[in-house]
Amino acid sequence: MQNAKRRQWREKRGNAMQQMHSGVLDEKPLKERWSREGKTEAKRKKLKPLEENFLAEQKEYGLVLSVHRRSCEVRLQSGKEIKAFYLAKSVEEAREFPAVGDIALIGENFIIGLKPRKSVLTRPGPRTRESQELVQAANIDQIAIVMSLENPPFNFGFADRFLLTANFNNLPFILILNKCDLMENIPSEIQEFIELTDNTILTSAESGNGIEELKEKLHSKISVFSGQSGVGKSSLINKLVPSALLNTSEVRKKDGKGRHTTVASSYLDLPEGGAVIDTPGIRALGIMNLSTDELARCFPGFFESDVFDCKFKDCKHQSEPDCAVLKRISEGHISEARYKSYLRILGSLL
Repeated sequence: MQNAKRRQWREKRGNAMQQMHSGVLDEKPLKERWSREGKTEAKRKKLKPLEENFLAEQKEYGLVLSVHRRSCEVRLQSGKEIKAFYLAKSVEEAREFPAVGDIALIGENFIIGLKPRKSVLTRPGPRTRESQELVQAANIDQIAIVMSLENPPFNFGFADRFLLTANFNNLPFILILNKCDLMENIPSEIQEFIELTDNTILTSAESGNGIEELKEKLHSKISVFSGQSGVGKSSLINKLVPSALLNTSEVRKKDGKGRHTTVASSYLDLPEGGAVIDTPGIRALGIMNLSTDELARCFPGFFESDVFDCKFKDCKHQSEPDCAVLKRISEGHISEARYKSYLRILGSLL
């Protein structure tokens, strides 16, 4: 039985290596999938970059367009696009793995350093490494998220996390309400959120409404473009960047949720200037460096003129006496939807 399993594993592994060398593995040319063959010392030496080669080779900077396992698509200053490999030691000085939007130093088709980032968008690591932050995009000028009022319904938790991230990085925040042709009116709790944004644009990827206004807001900027699955983000990007030809999908009828069509971040040039960094429909956004006290003091829309006026300095707005936030909720100045969003984010930080 064990011998049969070993044979099946060797056959499966051999097929993967054969597909890799033929350039068709996982719909990405020569996408690296390292197996035991690459774990021997002799193989590792062939894969590792040598420092003496970097001294001899000409080094140049390039823009990271997309990140795959062990490699990146990079656009050099000359305009040429290449595949550049990265290993843990090749970015030891920066102590960061490359992300879309990074400016990387390239030597002999290896990434050997990263320029300091002016801004980042992060998310938590996988379940086994949730305390590790993964950079989703780097060197961005503004954050734009795509939402819809229904089909799927407006997700306050998703929107509030992006708004918090924009506030902490001092980045402008743009709310794009897509599928506006399906809207009859905007509910008061969503109008409350709109008042906290820098810009709100009503669009329809199907009819083209709002597309020109959106192009103006994105012009000459590097914008993170993200959205809850099923809101029409990919359809909008296809309007903005016709050459992108991103896959789109319908919302599932059984639960009203969208299907993921973007699986990795990618850098897309806008024809009029600037670029959008298309990111997956992230279910959780990294605000792990934020303490519960900081969240309670800075949650958008909780305090007038951003002045913390609860009686106790460590108030978490749950059941504490003389809580200004709970008072505003009872008076109808803060919606229950936004308060529930706050509680979910608070719970994730505990």
